Amino acid sequence: MNPTNSTQRIAFSFPLGTFDIGRMKPHLWSCDDECGTAHVQLDCGWPRLLQALEKMGLLMACAPSGPVTGAVALRAARFEPVPGSRDWIYLKTGMEICTSKLGGVLATLEPLEGGQQSAALQFFDRRGEGCLKLLVTNFSHIEAFEQMVSHHATLQQVSPFGLSGSAALLGSSTEPDAQAVRSLWGGLRRTLPTSTFPGLEGVLRRRALGVAGPQHAWRIRETAILPLLRAMALADAPLGIGLRNEAVFLPMGMQPNYWSGCCCGTTFFAGTSQLTLRDELNHAEAWVTRFKVLGKEILCLEIYDDEECFRAGVGLLPEAMPTHHMQWNHWLREAAC
Repeated sequence: MNPTNSTQRIAFSFPLGTFDIGRMKPHLWSCDDECGTAHVQLDCGWPRLLQALEKMGLLMACAPSGPVTGAVALRAARFEPVPGSRDWIYLKTGMEICTSKLGGVLATLEPLEGGQQSAALQFFDRRGEGCLKLLVTNFSHIEAFEQMVSHHATLQQVSPFGLSGSAALLGSSTEPDAQAVRSLWGGLRRTLPTSTFPGLEGVLRRRALGVAGPQHAWRIRETAILPLLRAMALADAPLGIGLRNEAVFLPMGMQPNYWSGCCCGTTFFAGTSQLTLRDELNHAEAWVTRFKVLGKEILCLEIYDDEECFRAGVGLLPEAMPTHHMQWNHWLREAAC
């Protein structure tokens, strides 16, 4: 069976009793009486834990990033260490996890309506904020999940998610020099986006866009993002998306075929991925970056939160048709503030 086939649905719910706490050190588990969710803290042996994910089969990775949340299927994800850093990368997709910014991880079993339950690994950054959720699916190896939890389950710590406020704050940014920003612009497209501008120490990416000039970047109305993605979904346009939070970079390609409103915003769905634009998007900032590649104009959408942190980037994939580029570029120019 091929779980990436659009005719085969990835599911996250299982009959109660599917997961055997008795095989996963039951004396270490706790239960939330309000919602009935059982959880156990896992140790922070990141190399062994991340390498164990490959044996678990297909997982659904969900990463929140301020006003945006992304989810994508990971098939037998083999994370490998990046030399000279504490980052781990899944080479097949480019997904990155920075273990130095992780504070803890829980294994959870959550009861659902209709006598069902779900299982997941929930990762937190060093401020205690959720940064990654790996949901067990109907294409996962349940025994491998139970075995991994059994190996890594540990006693609850007093400060399970590191030191509060340990993450560096970005508020003290150096004011960028416009000429320096423009001189480095050509290389910007070849780097993964972060909240800092590559090559200029202490300069926020968001502030650099503000001085780059209209030939390189311009701000658009944040209210234009939702209708833009609706229009591209109706046009069957293939989108490349990258989300970043404190500890995780989650890239994904998707060709959304429908969308639906929910309690927190609007979610766009594709076969094995989804993108949620949360209501907080009304307080975010949206910028367009412009590049010239082999004489062709490339426009990308970037989303920042109210603290000027980079949260998501959206662009067209290489297989996009000329009509997709025309519609995308026209919309991004018409939406300029």
